[in-house]
Amino acid sequence: MSLRKWKKIQKLPRCKSVTFLPSCSSYMQNHEIIKTLKKIAVLSLLFLLGINLFAQNPNTVTISGRVTDFDGNPIDNSAVVLMSSTFSPIHMTFSDEDGYYKIEDVEKGMYKSLLALRFNEYPHARRLFGIEPVAEDDMNFQFWAWNVIADRDLTINARRHRLELYGFRVFQVWGAGPYLMAYVRPMSLGRILTYENWQEKDPNEKNSSVEPEDIEFKIYAGNEPLTIRSIQPLIEFAGENEFGITAFLLQFDLPTEPAATDRYIIFRLEATHHAFGGERGENIYFWEFNRHK
Repeated sequence: MSLRKWKKIQKLPRCKSVTFLPSCSSYMQNHEIIKTLKKIAVLSLLFLLGINLFAQNPNTVTISGRVTDFDGNPIDNSAVVLMSSTFSPIHMTFSDEDGYYKIEDVEKGMYKSLLALRFNEYPHARRLFGIEPVAEDDMNFQFWAWNVIADRDLTINARRHRLELYGFRVFQVWGAGPYLMAYVRPMSLGRILTYENWQEKDPNEKNSSVEPEDIEFKIYAGNEPLTIRSIQPLIEFAGENEFGITAFLLQFDLPTEPAATDRYIIFRLEATHHAFGGERGENIYFWEFNRHK
């Protein structure tokens, strides 16, 4: 290109307005279209990347809920712990000021238990956790969820007071009537506190059992109340201790026929212990159907 032609080109007006010249207007319109398409492409890419970044892993679930007392008051700073088959903690979080908690990225599967408690409210806090417990009037036992089947996002609400319903389990006796059975071992905080120098004793040296005439049970399948047909106390062997531990077998009605696609029912057991000023407890159990051929 000659120097004369180059200078002539340099003198051409620049396209600063779409109204300057027809050719310039056309150029600017095309330029704006290209810019818009680029923006759309970038936004689309960011959107797709956002989906990949924030979408939940299909192999994990979230467990969330609320920790409260039996009057619905929130319990903050409560540890919520998902336990393995050896009672080792796999996930742990704490409830917020309104009692809500969330455990994310839980690998799908079956877990032995989930518990909720404030460590310093547990009567054996000094011995087990090495921390100073609260005053006796402020102590509480823990909530348990048993046989947790984490095949989807779960909501597990926990209500805590001074009665622990340990080992709650539901099972069916084949060949019997159309009923289910439940095992539970209630433990009374009030009874533990009756022992002299109770904090210095090993937990296994104190009988925390309740008397059969002092306890009342209610059982639900989800929110459906079920009729309890029989309650039988039984004495469990407690090793070399001089006392036996009182547990209970409950026989109760089957729930409403579940959907054929349901894998399990969540049973909820409530109990009121009328001794020691009144103590309450609650547990849940994930009962998986046995759909035999």
